[in-house]
Formats: sequence, structure tokens, C-alpha cells
Amino acid sequence: MGQRIREAFVSEEGCILLSADYSQVELRILAHMSGDELLIESFKKGEDIHTRTAMEIFGLSSAEITPEMRRRAKAVNFGIVYGMSPYGLASDIGISQHEAKEYIDNYFARHTGVKAYIEKTLSSALEAGFVTTLFNRRRYIPELASSENSTRQ
Repeated sequence: MGQRIREAFVSEEGCILLSADYSQVELRILAHMSGDELLIESFKKGEDIHTRTAMEIFGLSSAEITPEMRRRAKAVNFGIVYGMSPYGLASDIGISQHEAKEYIDNYFARHTGVKAYIEKTLSSALEAGFVTTLFNRRRYIPELASSENSTRQ
């Protein structure tokens, strides 16, 4: 079915259509913006970042990581990027909030550049009401001034 759908898209004469998979783009941008040495080194080595995180979480070698462990690590990686709470991570991967908090705390203990970047960005956003993108554009976040705690988060 996918092949038939792709056949519906035809480029003009002399042009081409490009399909790109920006593998783990959010984490690559996080590595760049935070300057976190472990993330940068992992990407430079061509490592699978989710397997790497699973190795760190579970204290195992890459050969010992199961697909379920990698899935949990992937949820941790993307949860960190999007500011997921221990409650959210626990709900997402079916573990206790205590265990989810340990995953997050252990991640930040290893990735100090990420932790510092997130704290600095949050502090700046709360003070100024906006964040600055990679291309120096301002993204205003009026929800930060809300009196509702759930809206601010």
C-alpha cells in the first residue's frame, strides 16, 4: 500500500523529490545546544543513543540489552527532551513513579550538560517569557505566566 501511495507523488521534469529520516533529530539538537559531552561523543561514534541509554540505566553491555529495555530507554530520552515528569514516564512505560524518578535522576547525573541546559533554559524562559531557538528566533510562551499550575507545566 505504501508503494502505491508514493507513486502518486511525481516530481516535475528535471527535479527530484527527497524523503529524509532525521534519525533522533531532537536528541541531536539537544546534544548540540547543551554541549553534553556524552551525547556528542555517542553521536560522533555512530552509537544507537537508545541502546546507549539502556546500557547506562540497566548497567549492561549492548549485547545484553533487550528490545523492551531499549524501548524504555527511548522513552527516557524523548521524555527528557519534552520535560516529562516521573508520573508521565511511569505511565508511559508501565513502571512505578519511584523507578521512573530514578531513571530521570540517573540520566541527569550522567548528562550534566543536558541538566544544566534545561535548568538554564527554564530559568530564562520564566524570567523573560520566551525561549530562543537554534536560529535565534524568539518563541513566546504566555502559559508560563498562568496562575494555573497545570497550564504552566
